[in-house]
Parts: sequence; structure tokens; C-alpha cells
Amino acid sequence: MSLRCPSLGWVSALAALLLGVFGLQLRTHITRTSVTSDEPVHMLAGYRYWECGDFVINPEHPPLLKFLAAAPLRSLHLIEPDWPCGSRVATKVEVAYASAQFVARNGMDRILLPARAAAAAVSLLLAVLVCLLAGEMFGRAEALVALIILVFEPTVIAHGSLVTTDMALATTMVMAVYALYRYRRRPNVFRVLTAGLAVGLMLAVKHSGIVVLPILLILMLADELRMCRQPVPLPPFEKGGAGGICENPDQILLDPPSSKRDAGRCLTGMLRVALAYLVVLLVAVGVLWAAYGFRYYALPGALRETLSVADLFAAHRPEVAQSLSGKLVELLHQMRLFPESYTFGLADVLALGQRPTYLLGKVYRTGQWFYFPLAFAIKSSLTLLILLAGALLTPALYRTHPREMLFLLLPALAYFGVSLSSGLNIGVRHLLPVYPFFMVVAAAGACWWSRRHRWCLYGLTVLLVFHAVTAVRAAPSYLGFANELWGGTRNTYRLLNDSNADWGQNLKLVERYVNEHDIRDCWIAAIGMPDVVRPYTPCRPLPAYNWSATPQLVDLVPPVIEGTVFISAWELPPWGGHEYAALAETPPLDVVGGSVLVFRGRFAVPLAAALSYMARADQQIGWGRYEAALQDARKGVELGPDDPRTHWEFANALARNGLMNEARGEVEAARRLAPAGPAYFVSRLGG
Repeated sequence: MSLRCPSLGWVSALAALLLGVFGLQLRTHITRTSVTSDEPVHMLAGYRYWECGDFVINPEHPPLLKFLAAAPLRSLHLIEPDWPCGSRVATKVEVAYASAQFVARNGMDRILLPARAAAAAVSLLLAVLVCLLAGEMFGRAEALVALIILVFEPTVIAHGSLVTTDMALATTMVMAVYALYRYRRRPNVFRVLTAGLAVGLMLAVKHSGIVVLPILLILMLADELRMCRQPVPLPPFEKGGAGGICENPDQILLDPPSSKRDAGRCLTGMLRVALAYLVVLLVAVGVLWAAYGFRYYALPGALRETLSVADLFAAHRPEVAQSLSGKLVELLHQMRLFPESYTFGLADVLALGQRPTYLLGKVYRTGQWFYFPLAFAIKSSLTLLILLAGALLTPALYRTHPREMLFLLLPALAYFGVSLSSGLNIGVRHLLPVYPFFMVVAAAGACWWSRRHRWCLYGLTVLLVFHAVTAVRAAPSYLGFANELWGGTRNTYRLLNDSNADWGQNLKLVERYVNEHDIRDCWIAAIGMPDVVRPYTPCRPLPAYNWSATPQLVDLVPPVIEGTVFISAWELPPWGGHEYAALAETPPLDVVGGSVLVFRGRFAVPLAAALSYMARADQQIGWGRYEAALQDARKGVELGPDDPRTHWEFANALARNGLMNEARGEVEAARRLAPAGPAYFVSRLGG
């Protein structure tokens, strides 16, 4: 076998082996990591979709991936939420709480592992598609190299084994572009219908898929423009315009591209493209409706709408309703072109599309355009970055494979470009759709150079071996991976946060750490609801994001704690508050999974103690126990007089008890102490 012309047998055998290795790595992440923050709601939603078609649950994501992930759960006898399936519209808080209980009550791994395995099948499909796409565009060697890059890319392994929609969007976007590429090479009815099916699947897995629709139209038009501007060979009897047969077929005269005939040909071609695109859209919309059971109303059996786009905008971001995108979504909602749940989900993405951003140790109040370029540079393997840069700087690829480079780079770069304007900077996972296209380009460039220079072949071999070693070293902490230029996985939490570092996935690793080190007395500040966190760890809980979302009163934390302390990177400044500043000032004993810091000793945590009283007061208010809430909140202010969160909760408790003048004073105190505004400290209350 040679790089220039590997045999089909060798390619098939190696591809099968690589797919097996990919499956083993996905299985490693599936079994050795705990449930992430977003997975419970996806599993509950999918299960309820199957049970009664209740699309009011989790409308912010279309149903297809959730249907797939929940399919293995249908044969299990599961404990469901308290309200009957499809009986009412539950709030997001209710659904989040019910989802945590759904996972905990039915056995964490009992439902998590089969759901993840079903979702991982989409990632295996992506690997097959990348191999086929690279092989059809460039050749068998390129197919193998692209597959190797994908199989050992830590970020792909991590998100490819979770019950989330990001990898499903990447897979279906590749499927859509691949189908359009094949249609453009040999147009026929079957291929245009196949493209419509692929685009429909893309719309049915994630709302971001709608962003790809204009990109696909531009792609088809650009390819047609490229084709019609090429010189057209004249028939042999028209040589030189005087007839005769060409003695050398390579010297057939070409009709100049500026002729009127070419202009007419371009116009005709553009009209054909527009017609084909219309067919694709019609089929895609049909597939989307099929995913919702061809039913408009979100609630099963409903005779009217139960989800209001206008109310959603008014409650979260009223200014969005006046924007062009907001008006367009409202128009779609009124016209009923899409199912109610789908349109409401689009509105939800717009309404909640602005969040604070953490990048390189600094917190920004909104998304930043440079977030995704830096996240891509940090979270991608060095092998992919090096090979991609080399390919992009290889002019021969653009000259010898113009259509292929167009179909690979235009969708990827356009999607990347759109992401720069996103206000939702919470993870490189939102860039996953560009990875497969970049991998095929990287493989094409690597093979082009390797065929011409032996030292390039040796270099490629070294890079691919290094790539595989990187994946092995990252296991099972694929989600927290950062490449070596940025300090590796142990340094990720200093650079990025959210799903880039800690998404709740490291609780099993913490449990293993506790057992291996025979730790008897420990504390943990872990993100996630207690129903999900509690089964994994014997450690006593510390205040953290969502830690008080439980039907039981939270445990009060003493001002001084002692023993082994596990702190999620979420809770450390500057992203978190200052409740664990005493720990953050000391070097951690260890870092688990790239995001959970380990400390040991005696630490003063008066603010953490104050927040435990605040969380308890918040619970008491929710249950209508206003006097008890006031006592807890007052104690919290005494322990944390310089933190805005304590004053804000105290103001809430005072107001509930009718002490409005005192409540106003506490609100003013909270505002003075929080330059960032109420949104910052309210979000850190964790309840």
C-alpha cells in the first residue's frame, strides 16, 4: 500500500479499525464521566416526546436527537415527573428540577448509559460521512487521514458521547453539504430530494441549523457562478469558427466566457439553482414537521397555542421584539409555517442569547467576537491546527480542486463567521459543525505535500502518532481538554469555563479520587442540582451554582471548614464570587478532570457560610415560610456584610414580610456593592 494509491481493501480494513477505536473512546467517556448539566433535560424531554408528544418540554431544542437518545429508555419502567404527561406547561425551573429527579430516581447510569450510547451513534455516522466525503472529493489516502484526525480529536470524542444536540448538528450539516455536493456533480431528482432530507434532519436537531440555510443557497450559487464563468469547449466541427476536426483533443478551442451565450447560460443555471433550492427547502420543512408528528400545537390534545413568543420577549429581552430577527420570528409564529414549539424555541434562543463570557482569566458582560477563534485555538489538537494551517496555505488545492475547496471552506468559514457575532459564548461545542470540514481540508493538504516530499510524509506520520497519543493522554477528561501550547488539560480552567472545562462531568472522577486517596472528611462545591450531585460523592456540599434546587433544606456551612476540599472552577474568582478566595490564593493540591481543584487544610469561608444561609432563606421564601426566611437572611448578612448577594436576598425576605422601607435600603446596599449590576449576583445565588 502507498499513500499515492492505497488499495480499497486496505482502506476498508483500516477505516473499520479506526471506527472501532473511535467507538471505544466514546465508550470510555460515556462510562467514566458523570451526567452533564444539559443531559437530564434532554433525556426527560425525549422520553416525554415518546410517551405523549409533549413538545412544551425543552422547546429551545428541536426533538430529533432527543427522540433518538430516549429510544432505549422506552422499554424501561421509569419514574416520571409529578404532573401527568402532556397535562400542562411547566416552567423551565420546574423542568430542570424534574429532569434532575428523573435521572436520580431511575438510577443514574441505568438511563444515562443507554441514552448516551444512542446519541453516540450519530458521532459514528459522522466519522463514516467524513471518510466518504474525503474519499469522494480527494481520494482514499485523504479519507484515511481525515478519519484519523476525527477519531482522535478530544473535543469530538467528548461531545460525541453526550446527550446534547451539538454533535447532531455537526453530523447533519456535513450530511447536507455532502448531499448538495453530489447533486451539483450530477444533478437528478433523487439527489436533490436526498439533499432536502439531509437539510430537514439538520433543522430538526438544533435551531442553529436555520443559520445554515442561507449559507447553503450561497454555496450553490457560488458553485454555479464558478461553473458558468469557465470557458466552454467548442464542438470539434466549430474549431476556430471555421469547421474541421481537432487533431489534438487537448488543443480544442474554448469559447470565451464573456460571450452573450455564456451570460444566458449563467442566468439559466442560476434559475435551476433557485428551483433546486426551493425543492430542498420544501422537503426540509416537511421533514421538520414530521419530527413534530405533523402537529402544530406544542401540547398534545391542545386546541389553542400555549406558548407565547410575545410574552417570552417581554419577560427576558423586550428590545429583541423590535429587532429584525425578533420581528421575523414573530411573523413566522403568526403565519404558522413551523410547529408552535419550533418557533417558540427560535424565540427562546434570541431572548436568552446574551450571557457573561469568561476568557483568558477575564469576565466580559456579553459575548466577544474573539471568543470562538481563541476557543478553537485552545480546544483543538495541535495536529489539526498544524495540518489545517498547512492546507489553507497550499495554492495547488484551490487550483486542482476548486469545487471541493468551495464546498468545504465556504460553509465552515461562513458558520465560523456567524459565530463571531454570537452573544452566547459558553463553549467551543457551538463550533463543532466546522470541525469535520476543516479536518477534510487538513487531510487533503497533508496528503498533497506528502506525495511530493518524503520528509512531509515522515512529518505527517509523526503528527498523526502524536495526535493519537494526545487522545490517550486526555482520556477520560476529553471535555476539559486544552492543547499543549496552552498548558494542557490541567490549565483549561484558567483560560475557559462552562462546557469547555466543567459541565458537571467530573463527579465520577472526584468519587474515584476520594476512594483512591482514602479521604474520609471532605467538602465539595460542585455545579449541578443536589439530586444529581449527591449520588456521586460522599463529600458535604458547599454553596455552588444550583446547589439549593432541592426539596430539602440545604445544610448550613460553618465559617471555618477543615479537610479535603473540592472546588469547581465555576466557583472561583473572577467567574465565581469571593466565597472561596482563601482557597484560590493557595496552589491546589491537584486538579481533577481539568476543572475541579483539590485543596487540603483548614480554611476560613465566612462568605460561603453566609451564602448557605442565603440559599436556605431563598428556599424558605419559595415555600412561603417568610419569618424563617428573614431569620436566615439576617444571619447571612451578618456573616457576609460586604457581598451584594446577601443584601439582595435580605431585601427579598424583608419585602416578603412587609418591611418595604428596610427592603429598599438593602437593595441600595446591594447595588453599591455590585458594580456589575444585579444580574451578576442574582445568577450566583444558586437557587
